[in-house]
Amino acid sequence: MHNEVKQFDTISDKYASFVDGDPIRNYLHYPTVVELLGDIKGKYLLDVGCGDGLFDRKLTKEFGAKVWGYDKASDLIALAKNDESKYPLGITYSVDDPLTFHTGELFDECLSVMVLSYAPDANYLINFFDSTYKVLKEGGRFLSVIFNPSFKAFDCVIANRIFKIKDGKVEVNFLKPKTNEVKFTALLTQFSIEEYTDAARAAGFKKITWEKLYPTKEGVAILGEDFWRLCEQEQPYVVLITEK
Repeated sequence: MHNEVKQFDTISDKYASFVDGDPIRNYLHYPTVVELLGDIKGKYLLDVGCGDGLFDRKLTKEFGAKVWGYDKASDLIALAKNDESKYPLGITYSVDDPLTFHTGELFDECLSVMVLSYAPDANYLINFFDSTYKVLKEGGRFLSVIFNPSFKAFDCVIANRIFKIKDGKVEVNFLKPKTNEVKFTALLTQFSIEEYTDAARAAGFKKITWEKLYPTKEGVAILGEDFWRLCEQEQPYVVLITEK
């Protein structure tokens, strides 16, 4: 098993607890995806790599979407199902990956937040696009927050991350805000624009666009402009949008 995939067998709990209070997710990733999705009230969404379901609950409770989320980490799906049983929102969760996920239903939109960049190699990328293409309605989109193929500002503190090059991979150091204490690390791949584009087109997607990410006003007010400055300038993340 590739290191990028295997690592989540050991850090999934730490990752989930960190993400729940992570300013990058809550003031950058999630709000950008919500804005790009537009009005999703009553729409059926698929969350690829949903983790413990934090974003799915937000999409359902705050914006009125119907959501199915899947993740390969069974412990995270167990947490998601536990929350759903305590506070029912009608969300469906399953333990799956792009190779195993199957349903006879079609979705209005599909999304993923920092999942594709953890694919083991460029050949595997096509599985994400192929899987979502098959379950998307005509005209539906797959919105993916990914590590920016053009990012170059390694070894700098950017918001609450430090990105380093290690053996040809990107080592992400997740930091505790204010103290910059390293909570844990993860490895991802900085796939090229061409690799993402080729994988999407191989699956059948024709229209491909890219969007930058900027923190919300609330995030800036809470954490300050200095916290976000390099994040805005260097753009460590980008949203890849493919349309069926």
